[in-house]
Amino acid sequence: MSDLTFAVLVDAENASQNQYESMLNEVERYGTVAIKWIYADWTMPNQKSWQSLLHKTASSPKQQFHYGKDAADHALVMDAIELIGKNSRINAVCIVSSDGGFYSLAQRVREYGLHVMAIGRENTPERFRKACHNFVLSKNLLSTQESIDKSDLDTLLLNAFHRCADTNEPVYLGDLGSMLKSLDSSFDPRTYHYTSLKRLIKGCEHLFEVVNESNDRCFISLTSNVQEGCEITNGKIRSWLGNKNCGFIETSSGDFYFKAEDIIEWNGRDVKVGTEVSFLAAKYAAPTVNRDSNKCPKARLVTLVSNG
Repeated sequence: MSDLTFAVLVDAENASQNQYESMLNEVERYGTVAIKWIYADWTMPNQKSWQSLLHKTASSPKQQFHYGKDAADHALVMDAIELIGKNSRINAVCIVSSDGGFYSLAQRVREYGLHVMAIGRENTPERFRKACHNFVLSKNLLSTQESIDKSDLDTLLLNAFHRCADTNEPVYLGDLGSMLKSLDSSFDPRTYHYTSLKRLIKGCEHLFEVVNESNDRCFISLTSNVQEGCEITNGKIRSWLGNKNCGFIETSSGDFYFKAEDIIEWNGRDVKVGTEVSFLAAKYAAPTVNRDSNKCPKARLVTLVSNG
C-alpha cells in the first residue's frame, strides 16, 4: 500500500493528543501523509495542550466555533468531501475519531474509490469500523497487557482460513491476512500481543502448522488434531438473544453456543428461532458458557440454511 497518499483528519474533541504522534507513525506504515488537519474550537482552554504538537508535527488547526452540536464534526465532513472530489493527489483518508457518526463519511469515501482508514477506541460503533478498509485500535499504538479472549481469536482465524482454503490449500499467509481484514477491519496482531501475523500464527500451534516458509512467502495448514477434531454438524436455532447477538443451536447430540460473528455472511438482522443451520463443531478446547446450569460447546462458521 506504499502508493497511498493520505489526508489525516482528526476530531480533536474525540482523540487524545498524547497518541497523536503514534497515530501519524501508524498511518505512515501504509503510505505517505500529505495533509494533517485537526478540528476543534481552538478558543477553548482545554485545547491548549495541542499547541506544541501542531508545531512539532507540522499539522494545521481547523477552527470551528461551537455554534451548534457537533460543529467541528460537520466541518471535518465537509472538508473531506471537498478533498476527495477536488484533490487528485489524495487517494486515502484516515479519520481519527471514535464517533460512530463518521460512518457515513467513511462509506462515502469508499464509494469514491479511495482507501479508508480510521483510528479509534474499542467502543467505536461497529458500523463505523466496518465502513473502513482498515480500522486501528488506539490501544494498539501503545503496549498493553490486557487479557484476550483466545476463543474469539480462534474463531476468526479458522473462519478466515477456511474461506481461503476454498480457493487453495495450503493457505498463503498474505491471503489469510487480507481475508482477516475483510472479516474484521480492526484485526491487528498487536491486539493479541504479537508484532506480526506470522508470529501470531506460529503462536497458535494448536490450530496451524507452517508447511512452507521462505524469506518472503509463508504457507500454512491446519494441524492434524484440528483436521481430525472438526466435523460439519446440522441443527436448528433453539434461541436467539438479539440484545446480546448470541444464541443456541439444538442438535441431536446436544446444544451449541454461537455468537453473531460466527455466522457466515450475517446481514445484521435478528436470527429466527427454528432456522436450520450447519456449522463446524470443533472438539478441541471448546469454550463454554453457562445457561440453565448446562455447559455448551461453541459452534463455528455457522451457515444459515433456511429462514425458519
